[in-house]
Amino acid sequence: MDKKKVWNVLKPVLKIAFTVLALWLVYTKVDLTAVRRLWKEANSWWLIPAAVAFVICQITTSFRLLYFFRNIGLPISVRSNLRLYLLGMFYNLFLPSGLGGDGYKIIVLKQRYDTTHKDVFSAVFFDRLAGLWGLGFLVACFSLAMPEVRAYSLWILAGFAGGTVVYYYVLRRYFGRISRRFFKTHLLGICTQSLQLATVAFILAALGCKTSYWPYFAIFLLSSLASLFPFSIGGLGAREVAIVWGAGTFGLDKDLAVSVSLSFYLITMIMALSAIFILFGKERKKKTEQPVTAADPDESAFS
Repeated sequence: MDKKKVWNVLKPVLKIAFTVLALWLVYTKVDLTAVRRLWKEANSWWLIPAAVAFVICQITTSFRLLYFFRNIGLPISVRSNLRLYLLGMFYNLFLPSGLGGDGYKIIVLKQRYDTTHKDVFSAVFFDRLAGLWGLGFLVACFSLAMPEVRAYSLWILAGFAGGTVVYYYVLRRYFGRISRRFFKTHLLGICTQSLQLATVAFILAALGCKTSYWPYFAIFLLSSLASLFPFSIGGLGAREVAIVWGAGTFGLDKDLAVSVSLSFYLITMIMALSAIFILFGKERKKKTEQPVTAADPDESAFS
């Protein structure tokens, strides 16, 4: 067995091990009885708008990705893009393999369209960067609202502004096609991060939070950075470790913070599970449909 095959086998094992270890570390820092009580006493009606905000957030994110695909000339439809996006969520959360949701998108689009691996990878990569830029924008704004970091807010804002200028220059200079619709895609980056915070706000309301939401928003955004690194399954564990650290740093209720994070993950998981219907639909269509013609590759690609 060569090194690549060994790594492909070892990688999911390491992801599972890291996730378990991270969750164990988290639960040594929180009171499980208090967490269970929070969920037991939660006002579940607030979880309905939380779920709605999250669904809108993911649809908005799929449109951001669609604009990047259009930048490289992919004739993918809105419907097909959304289905592909949901399948990517499913692969990220439920398959701890080396493929991942982004890898799945790249492989499928490369097979279905006359495009290069480099172009598709660039579209997916810069879509992620647009979301990360939106996260940085909100963190910079929150630095003005939080007394704990207000003394550093000018440095944070200056760093963000300078980073944005460099980022925009590099994008325009070296990735001309990808940089099209820059303001639209990055405005959507802010919108998607804001909708995630709306989801968090409704979860906090459901769990009976009586204090300011702003510090919880800040540590949630910072924990989102931790979840970007592919060390765990769908970010589970990595986000919670960051949440516990942030709650300790800002003197927040660790039990409440972890409960919010896990509730957010459960909502994510439920939406990702909707991709099962797409997968079943593909299998049924393969059995009943005639071979697809080259003139209509788009709708068949992810049906």
